[in-house]
Parts: sequence; structure tokens; C-alpha cells
Amino acid sequence: MSNYSETIYWLTLINQSGLKLNLIKPVIQRWCVAEKRKLADLFGLPPLDLSTTFGLSDKDAKQVIAAGGNLDRQAVAVAKWQEQGFEPLICTDPRYPQRLLYNLPPAKYPLVLWTRGAANLLNRPAVTMLGRQDPDESTATFVNDLMTTLEAEEIGLVSGYGRGLDRVTFETMLATENGYAVAFLPMGLSAFIKTTTRLEPAVQAGRVALVSPFAPDTPFNEKLAEARNLLIDHLTLALLIPESDEETQTRAAAALDRGLPVFVKADTAGNRALIDRGALLLTDSGEVVEWVQQALVDMAMQETEDEAADEALVAAPLTVTAPTDPPLIDDDYKLRTEEVPPLDSDEALEVLSLGGEIPEILRKRLQKPEDEE
Repeated sequence: MSNYSETIYWLTLINQSGLKLNLIKPVIQRWCVAEKRKLADLFGLPPLDLSTTFGLSDKDAKQVIAAGGNLDRQAVAVAKWQEQGFEPLICTDPRYPQRLLYNLPPAKYPLVLWTRGAANLLNRPAVTMLGRQDPDESTATFVNDLMTTLEAEEIGLVSGYGRGLDRVTFETMLATENGYAVAFLPMGLSAFIKTTTRLEPAVQAGRVALVSPFAPDTPFNEKLAEARNLLIDHLTLALLIPESDEETQTRAAAALDRGLPVFVKADTAGNRALIDRGALLLTDSGEVVEWVQQALVDMAMQETEDEAADEALVAAPLTVTAPTDPPLIDDDYKLRTEEVPPLDSDEALEVLSLGGEIPEILRKRLQKPEDEE
């Protein structure tokens, strides 16, 4: 088997095996994520082991093994994409956004994300702006003030780079001195770059990360936009809504059900419905900063608890099988005694004589009349 990186093996299984993703995903998540094994080792298993281990049919197991013959082809394709600045991140890569792993069930987070630009931005704090595509002048002023506040606190933006308010907010953030943004795209990176290159200076400056869960050549599709929105809403630390529309209300309601902070600016009829569900009326930009900072603290604590739980699971078999001693109490340290009736002199002499000759002084002592004692 060729000595390629784990990423090549992952992409080969995903793209070259001919199996559907709902079969591949459980295999990778169990073998690589849960058991922390190399996927390269899986390609070396016989088909029978694959069938019994993962519940694959004989045909599917043979397709997995056969995919190993396409490693060279997949490596060439990845090298071509990397020449264009596209970097694939498998979900075990430390640069992969950890909030997606924590917030999404395994069936929904992508196994691979394609990135261009500063991938480290994927794990930095960021919020998302949602709302009508035609923001008015007061909303534009609000966005400008809010982005300035967030930039000063080193909080960035997660965006879909869509038309209207989404793009206005994105460009406003980049207009600040050090603001940064992550753009989740509803198409492949190669397809996106063919439509516009206006973000290239910010990408090269390390202030923008372009991200897509789709292969680089994938064209735009409305269904892909919906899948992209799911990732945005689970990566962000808060949703900010100057004025909601129908789509925004649906996404905000789902976020509130998950416990994600949602802020609304105007007390309109649409926003009132969100306030009734738990959204916060935004009166000061500092409130957003406080919530984001608290969310970061909560995440750090959750990670610590999860690590402790993992360690406990590893140690659990030992504590279950190891012998346990009964709890100690004070009486455990006392000499055990038994009530025995006292011996008279003759009985005492008889017992002592069994051990040999009795000293005369002791014999006289034992034979002394009780009244003399």
C-alpha cells in the first residue's frame, strides 16, 4: 500500500469506492474518530473482516478494498487542488472547526472541509448576521458600529457571503483594521473563484477563510445553500438579527431551541415572535461581546468535562473488575476478644503443667488461699 497522508486515504474512500456516504461515514467515524486508527490500516483488512466489523455486504467490502487501487489517482487530484491553494481538512485535523464537532451529531458534520486562506480562523470566536436582503440606512449604521465593536474585541464573522445584509456585514467587517471573517460557500472553491476574485487580497492577508464542505468543482445549488446554512448556524457563537424575514425566523427559532443566543435589534412584529421565544433585544453592542465571551468559557468548561468523562470511560473497566475492600471502621483496628470464665487455682496449675515444670514461686502463688489474697 502506498505511503500517502491520511487525507488521501479518506478522500479515496469517499470519492473512489463508489459507496454512498451513509455507508462510508460510520466506517470512518468508528475506525478513525472513535478508535483513533489510521484509515490506511483499514485498506489492508480482508473483505470478511470488513463485513463482520462494519456490517457491510460482501460486495461493499470488496469495493472498499478495490478503492485502494485509486490512491495514486486521488493523490494527483489533491495535488492539483493544492496548487490552487485549496486545502482539505479531515475532521480529525486540529484545524477542523471544533464547534461543529461539539454542536452537530456525527451524521451531520462533514468528514472533509475544503479551505482556502487562514484555516486557523475556523476556531476563532465569531458571530453571524441574519436579516432582510435590503437593509435600510439605520441598519447599515448599526452594522458599522457593531462590527467596529466586535473587531476591537477580536471577535470575527461567520458568513454565507450572500447578497444583501450578509454581504454588507462581511464587507463592513473587512473594512475595519483587523477584522476577520469566515465565508461558508454553497459551492466548491474552484467554482466560487470562477465567479469572483474580489476576496483574494483579504485571503492572502490572512483575514478571510473560504470554506466549503463540497468538492472544489461542485457548482452552486439551492439545496447546497441550505446545507451550508446549517454549518454556519452551528459554528457561530450568536445570531444577530436587525430585522427578520421568513427564512431568518426559521433559522433563529432553531437556534433558540438549541440554546444559542439570538439578538434582535428592532422591536418589529417579526422580531417580537422571536423575543417571545427567548431572543434578546439588543440595546448595546457590548451585550454581544459579553455573551460571546461567556459562550467561550462554557465551551472550555464543556471540553474539560468531556475529557474527564473520556478518561473515566477508559478507566472504568479497571474499577469494575478490581477487587474492592470493605469500608474500614474503628472496630477493624481493635483486638478481637471472647468472654471466658476465670480459672480456679487447680485448673490453672493443670493447664500450666502441660507446658512443662512449673516454677515453685508460681505454684505457691496459685495455691495461696483466696482469703489471703
